[in-house]
Amino acid sequence: MNESQRGRVATLVAPGQIEMRDEPVPQPKPGEIVVRVRAALTDGTDLKAYRRGHPKMPMPTRFGHEFSGDVAAVGEGVSGFRVGQAVMCVHTAPCGECFWCAAGQEELCERLLPRMLLGAYADFITVPAHVVAQNCFKKPEDVSYGESAFLEPLACVVHSLAFLGASAGATVAIVGNGGFGILHGLLLEHEGARALLIGRNPERAELARSLGLTTIASDESYGKNAVLAATGGRGADAAIDCTGDPVVWEAAPELVRRGGTVSFFGGLPESARVSFSAERVHYDEIRLISPFHFTPADVRRAYELIVAHALPLSSLLSDSYRLDDVALAFARLDRGEGMKALIEP
Repeated sequence: MNESQRGRVATLVAPGQIEMRDEPVPQPKPGEIVVRVRAALTDGTDLKAYRRGHPKMPMPTRFGHEFSGDVAAVGEGVSGFRVGQAVMCVHTAPCGECFWCAAGQEELCERLLPRMLLGAYADFITVPAHVVAQNCFKKPEDVSYGESAFLEPLACVVHSLAFLGASAGATVAIVGNGGFGILHGLLLEHEGARALLIGRNPERAELARSLGLTTIASDESYGKNAVLAATGGRGADAAIDCTGDPVVWEAAPELVRRGGTVSFFGGLPESARVSFSAERVHYDEIRLISPFHFTPADVRRAYELIVAHALPLSSLLSDSYRLDDVALAFARLDRGEGMKALIEP
């Protein structure tokens, strides 16, 4: 690769403000690969950062983390990949050495977020050695670049449902009918559970119905009466929040039966505080959990699902944009238009 070659990189410089910058194409260090991005996806975390900033992404920051592409350059010592090969990657990998890795909680690795890879809305991106070694895979020819870019969000959902531990036949209420809500519903149904998708966006509800998911229009009780009606008055076995809204966090325990589980998948702002009925949580033995991120095993499982074409991932892509139009994509998402956009440099 020509060292004088340059590429575009989308940079979030302030909430609601994205600049396209021109930078030299990176050269890989030992263990690294440089990927020419073929597909990058918008994400709920990116949208939150666009709207209000993010504590783990101080601005100005490179932007985007769901991607796939072709290997453009290979660093010294890399043997598993070659130039021209199509790949799919996630943006983190655990260190394998800290207390949490040793305890089997790799998703909480103390070096995970400080070494997080950002900058997928670009012509080129450097994948660091620790990600290349653990969480980078060859893309089969019959899997599109767009489908491959789902590796990271699908790994999050795989981890979420493993953390939840819902059994086959369980009824799970999902609040939020965006991309993550629908992904949770699709994977739950694939694994033999019954998903009830609750949301306010009629366009997304129609998409979910077309994919075979049972949908409930959200109301002031976030679908509680409909969930009770669908479960013989008991409530769902579990509920998952995919909104990141503190009001929904507080309402979610009312959707589950006695002995049920509430999973807070959607993260809240750093300053947010929530409260619950102590009586309900204690006497009805409601379990409250909050899954975070994923492990290499979750990434491997997501890869297997993608390669097997187990889920209709392409159906979740509502729009396609050129790299130069990434700001337009986020402006539309900020207005509630579309769901998950495909950025194609």
